[in-house]
Amino acid sequence: GETLADKLAWIEQAGVQGIELHGGALAMEPDELRAILAASPVRVASIDSGQGLVDPDPTVRGAARDRIRARLELAGSLAATGVLVVPQFARQPGLPDLSPVAGAEDLERALVVSALRDLLPAARSSGSALFIEPLNRYEAWMVNRLDQGVALADEVGPEVGVMANLFHMGIEEADLAAAIRAAGARVVHVHLADSNRLQPGRGHLDFGPPFAALKAVGYDGWFGIECRLDGPIDEVLPDSIALVREAWAAV
Repeated sequence: GETLADKLAWIEQAGVQGIELHGGALAMEPDELRAILAASPVRVASIDSGQGLVDPDPTVRGAARDRIRARLELAGSLAATGVLVVPQFARQPGLPDLSPVAGAEDLERALVVSALRDLLPAARSSGSALFIEPLNRYEAWMVNRLDQGVALADEVGPEVGVMANLFHMGIEEADLAAAIRAAGARVVHVHLADSNRLQPGRGHLDFGPPFAALKAVGYDGWFGIECRLDGPIDEVLPDSIALVREAWAAV
């Protein structure tokens, strides 16, 4: 579809219940966005935060915080789970090494903690969570595993959760189910892709153990399908959604 309304109509027809907002949709005026969403049964699952929290330029960092505050408010008004935060997106720090005062990694982590703490009042007032997405080592250096995400969340505050992305976990975790059980209630959102980052059912990932672990810790949130597609979208996405629902029902 060319417009958000078109996309929502297609999503509903495909059997998808929610959408994650990012990119062009978030460039719209909030009132216009809310009006379009109010006309559809498709709900907003989560909202992307964008980048910039660890940019060397303080103006960019400040703009990133302001943007996330606005998106937390939007998430609250749309009853979304919250705002997805990738603490940093690079294989090495972008800040200078100021040893012996502080190394580049220490500085970058401190910036993330400071930014997230600064955003806690907005999270509380909106009733929306901030949640951290661990990425694999080829995309980020700071947070690669669920336990690292939980440790960062613990350092910031109880309003911060983590997202379990099964594709990234397949690279970084020794045992997906054990990692989920250890993270417990801090898991507030889930992204799905198969082992090759194609749609579920096109790789060799066994969804049974991580799904059983999610049920064991009481997870009742969204599954966001974030992947490349092998085949025509009209055919393969509904099939993949059906597979996910069957796998969840089976555990």
